[in-house]
Amino acid sequence: MAWRNRVEVSYGQLRANVAAVLAAAAGRQVLAVIKAGAYGLGLERCARIYHESGVAGLAVAALSEADTVRSAVPEARVLLLSSPLPEERPAVVASGYEVCCSALDEVQEFAHLASPRAPHPIHVLVDTGMGRFGAVPAEAEKLVREVLSWNTLRLAGLASHYPMALHETTAAMQEAAFAALIARLPPLPPDCLIHLAASEGLLARPTGPTNAVRVGLLLTGVIPDGCANPGVVQAVRWVSALSLTKRLPAGHGISYNHTHVLARDSLVGIVPVGYADGYPIALSNQGAVLIQGRRCPILGRVTMDYCIVDCTDLPTAPNPGEPVVLFGSQGGEHIAVAELARLAKTIPYDILCGLRGRCDVVGVP
Repeated sequence: MAWRNRVEVSYGQLRANVAAVLAAAAGRQVLAVIKAGAYGLGLERCARIYHESGVAGLAVAALSEADTVRSAVPEARVLLLSSPLPEERPAVVASGYEVCCSALDEVQEFAHLASPRAPHPIHVLVDTGMGRFGAVPAEAEKLVREVLSWNTLRLAGLASHYPMALHETTAAMQEAAFAALIARLPPLPPDCLIHLAASEGLLARPTGPTNAVRVGLLLTGVIPDGCANPGVVQAVRWVSALSLTKRLPAGHGISYNHTHVLARDSLVGIVPVGYADGYPIALSNQGAVLIQGRRCPILGRVTMDYCIVDCTDLPTAPNPGEPVVLFGSQGGEHIAVAELARLAKTIPYDILCGLRGRCDVVGVP
């Protein structure tokens, strides 16, 4: 069957990727980060698969995401990675979601909202260099002691975040600051998660003063640039089909503003996917799609609903309905999400989270 715009997520490959990540974590617990719809792969689907595959918890960015995860996997440990809005705090406590705190007012309000019968789990977030959420180490020390002083709170975690895990000097300074903070603290609860690394950090900084890691992108099988592959495989494929093919003479302009002019008589194909679907306009005149297991270059500007590709060198002239792969594998050829990101001068997260509009995201074996 031909698909106009279909994103296929392999359940089996996601499970295999979790196993590879658990092995790479080398005994540390893994928190699966599934914010932004599990990076476009489907929040409920990935929540179930990752939980069943043995991760320690599921981490999200927004209260609405936490509610969706709770509905899909009621027994899962759910962590809010950032500060909820003040008006959301009662709902966070009522639902028992673990929450990252960066300031004294947050900690104290959660303490007043919670009950000694069900101490609320708090992760103190430490800003060791990210400059986003978190308290600087001296203030974070006060927050930890504040959490430990309340019988309505439970210190469930101590966390920080690398802004650039591949930068040796900066990352080492962060680790030193984090370790120094831990050394100044009173004994932490034995089940307190200490986490600093995300996907890039897990691969680039395999040691450190932690007992847990947060992993999101790597579970999808996409490798952060500059990192070695621990054994994951891209679990997502974006497919479409040709809606039209036509022959055009040399010298014919292609797409808006004629940013490409044909150098030869050509067979071109129209793919019904454009920037409204999340295919970056930055891929105009660069990159390719797969047809018949071969790369067909993008010609001219990517438009809102379509892109135009060069089919001239295919062994068999394609017909409308011919399968097209925008990323993923076809035959013996593969286009990686990271490849598109490099060409578009962005990052893989942006490509995956940018899937939208008419994309039909479905699970496959």
